[in-house]
Amino acid sequence: MFYIEKILSSILTPPGLIILILLILALTLLRKKDARGIKAAGIVLLVLTIFGYLLSTGLGTYLYLRPLEKEYPVPKSVSGQVIVVLSGGVVITPAGQVLDNHSVARLSAALKLHLQTKLPIIVSGSFVPGRNTLPVAELMRDWLLGQGVSTSRILVEPQARNTWENAEYTARLCSQSGWKSVILVTSAVHMKRAVKSFEKFGLTVTPYPTDYLYDHTDFGFVDILPSRDALNANLAAIHEFFGQIRYAFMNP
Repeated sequence: MFYIEKILSSILTPPGLIILILLILALTLLRKKDARGIKAAGIVLLVLTIFGYLLSTGLGTYLYLRPLEKEYPVPKSVSGQVIVVLSGGVVITPAGQVLDNHSVARLSAALKLHLQTKLPIIVSGSFVPGRNTLPVAELMRDWLLGQGVSTSRILVEPQARNTWENAEYTARLCSQSGWKSVILVTSAVHMKRAVKSFEKFGLTVTPYPTDYLYDHTDFGFVDILPSRDALNANLAAIHEFFGQIRYAFMNP
């Protein structure tokens, strides 16, 4: 009974419901007789439906997400002169601005490293586009202060609007302090683009990935069912692929 409920819930709620509707529409068009244009449209729609299905399931994570999240394993030991943690985003609640789950996950990993190594921490991130917010880096500093990190051990970089600027402005801060090697903390799916960006600005990078977006267990029954979690994870991966292509042609 549990599995039946799981399947029905997956199929009858988005994104599964949308995929089902598109599949029915595509098959209907393909069954039309003597209508080449309509059949061609059906083929295109069927291909898009298959792509949407992969994008919404654990099958897709094997294609889009896992290669990125497995690029850099969590190191058993780290070396560097400063910990750099990149911002995620904020949520504007009735009570005010709070860090989103991605930012908190990154900060938690950075805090763990700080307690182990006693290294200073650079928090990097500007305003959330389209929102009237404080620089995310300032909220990140406040979070670290709340965890007992000394003000003197936190450097705030509040200008960076994207990963490239994270690297550019952080490299300037590091240059002022004579630091050439960093321990970089960000989400696993984002790490490859971040590492390449920081290296282009002359920094030696030890990647410390965190905030994994999807299960890294063996393939199972739930991985063939559409879900919002898988969709969000795979969309993040595709965003990274396009970002990598764009950054590949950029130079300091």
